[in-house]
Amino acid sequence: MRGLSSLVFDLVALGILFVFAGFAVIFVAIILSSKPSTERRVKGGGVVMIGPIPLVFGSDMKWASVAIVLALVLILVTLVVDLHVI
Repeated sequence: MRGLSSLVFDLVALGILFVFAGFAVIFVAIILSSKPSTERRVKGGGVVMIGPIPLVFGSDMKWASVAIVLALVLILVTLVVDLHVI
């Protein structure tokens, strides 16, 4: 039983680390984008996971494809963690 609580603690710590890393990435992106330059077009995409169902969006096909791959990785990680804990 000690192993399960250690795994949960490690996952919580990893989640907190990812949140701080996300804030750091956003902060750096804001600083880098604040430089005056020529007009640019922003492209991107993302995934919203509602339970096991991914909602994928993107500004063009390239970023939508990247988001689909990200969704598959998130589903696989969720399955591995769920099967490992049980």
